[in-house]
Amino acid sequence: MRTDYLVIGAGATALAFVDTVFAGTDATFTIVDRRDAPGGHWNDAYSFVRLHQPGWMYGVPSQPFGSLDVEESGPNRGFTPLASGVEVTDHFHRFLRETLLPSGRVTYLPLSEYREGRAVSLLSGESTEVEATTVVDATLLEATIPLTHEPSFLVADGAVCVPPNSLARTAPRHDHFAVLGAGKTALDVVTWLLVNGARPEQITWVRPREAWLYGRDLFQPGGGLHGRHRRRAGPAVRRHGRGSTAR
Repeated sequence: MRTDYLVIGAGATALAFVDTVFAGTDATFTIVDRRDAPGGHWNDAYSFVRLHQPGWMYGVPSQPFGSLDVEESGPNRGFTPLASGVEVTDHFHRFLRETLLPSGRVTYLPLSEYREGRAVSLLSGESTEVEATTVVDATLLEATIPLTHEPSFLVADGAVCVPPNSLARTAPRHDHFAVLGAGKTALDVVTWLLVNGARPEQITWVRPREAWLYGRDLFQPGGGLHGRHRRRAGPAVRRHGRGSTAR
């Protein structure tokens, strides 16, 4: 198999690269991906995952994504919608299915690995030699998420430790929750618990460091909130040097 670009991975970074070069050249591409569908770690995300930035700031450049509508209720009231994980993966799935593959210039090899000049199927073991002008390893920026790595700590007897993917199914069995981490996933988990009726005193939040957060109102279309939904971001802001942490 001969190709101009051999791209390892089919996540957001890989597909944004392919989209840019694909649109500006007549190059050919072979995409080798360990997963069975494009979208990278979004395919492994928990059911209540949300994109925290407006959709129009994410995805591949050539494909419109996200809505400019304003949410009327819930914790995101007054802001443009937070795209769900299903919407994000659909964006990447449609880009591959409707734009790349019909062109005849892109070969997609899912459930495969690139090993020293060969694409190897993880199911059959069959390998294909690939001659590529340029190899682009997009896995160097691969995200690590709780579902796909083992905890680096011991779990006490009687405690139940699960990734967020299991929370929606198992939460009703428990009366207290300890959320580990201070990143986007932890924010999603705490918000999901509160929105679904958990009391604040049922939640312990273990944060290894302070999070640096930007107010979502700074990233709305037009630079602000919309009409009657305009509201203050909140009274408590701690400033450290040139940044600030909203609490």
